[in-house]
Amino acid sequence: MTRANEYVIEISFKSDIKDVIYRDSVPYYGSSSYTDNFMIAVDKIWIEANRSDIIPLDSIFHNHFSSLYNQIIKVLIFYYCSTRIYTEITSIKLTRSRNGKIIESKILQHGEFNQVIDSAFSLTNGITHDRLTSLFLETPKGRSILIALSYLIRANTSLQESDKFEKLWKAFNKLFKVITGEVKDSTCLRKLREFVINNPAILNYSSAKSSRLSTNDLRQIRWRSMILDFYDTEAKTEAFKDFVLRYNDIRMMEIIRDTNFGYRQDFLQNKGFLVQVQSHVQNAIVANTLYNNEVVVFLAGKYMYFVRNKTFHGEKIDSSFRLLANKEDIELKFLNGILEPYVIDLINANDLY
Repeated sequence: MTRANEYVIEISFKSDIKDVIYRDSVPYYGSSSYTDNFMIAVDKIWIEANRSDIIPLDSIFHNHFSSLYNQIIKVLIFYYCSTRIYTEITSIKLTRSRNGKIIESKILQHGEFNQVIDSAFSLTNGITHDRLTSLFLETPKGRSILIALSYLIRANTSLQESDKFEKLWKAFNKLFKVITGEVKDSTCLRKLREFVINNPAILNYSSAKSSRLSTNDLRQIRWRSMILDFYDTEAKTEAFKDFVLRYNDIRMMEIIRDTNFGYRQDFLQNKGFLVQVQSHVQNAIVANTLYNNEVVVFLAGKYMYFVRNKTFHGEKIDSSFRLLANKEDIELKFLNGILEPYVIDLINANDLY
């Protein structure tokens, strides 16, 4: 079947910079052998695609399963993750040609389409070019990275901290599932920890952020609530012991020590684990070493999972329903400051999964 219909999509931005960011052929949804041509510059995006079907131009933006619509989403996500700032879209032009003759065309002017993001958007940490191009792949990994990036971009628009956390967690969720190949969140997070331990150099941005945290900074999270939630009965004492033994960071161990071993000293004593835990904690404190990756993995893989469960399972009033900022907003802002660079670190490591 011939692909006689040539579609050209031209997206113009309010910019005088004409630098080309990307130029290549890109696969598209529903085809195993054909590609489209992309040219992405700061001031303009150009998509050239050939299809066998006649696709009404008016329908392209209304059909989320359309290969042309998906290509538009891909280039916009790539554009904003590359430039890392908001640039206004001024117009979108679509044409369909056949045998070199324009059959129909359509121009959407400013105000006839959504801007996708708003002027508050900015991305502090960069995604490497080679890792970013993975979003163009029509593979499970490529699709997962594309979806994760869409949530990452939206998280950096005008959102309250609770809504930003929700977007970042969805990005994180998509990544840890493709990295581990698992379905159950708890299993994914356990295997993600193994992935990070085996590849310690990947946490560039999030480890640097963790390195600036003091013990007092880490005291601000709800240690007691988290521990009582995960290890609520004496029957779970061995699991709590194993949790403590997985970490060696001095800041975390100081908090465990100062909270009577995670509010579980009696349980540890009753089960015969107290001496082992005391020795481990004391040795870690004497070693006086910061294990920044451990703190990142703990905050995202343990504590934020606790926060996420309380929030997403409807166990509390919606976090954005309030008159003034409170302690929860402060905590979520702190957590977002760790989760966002962690998400970017994992995207930048997508050559390893």
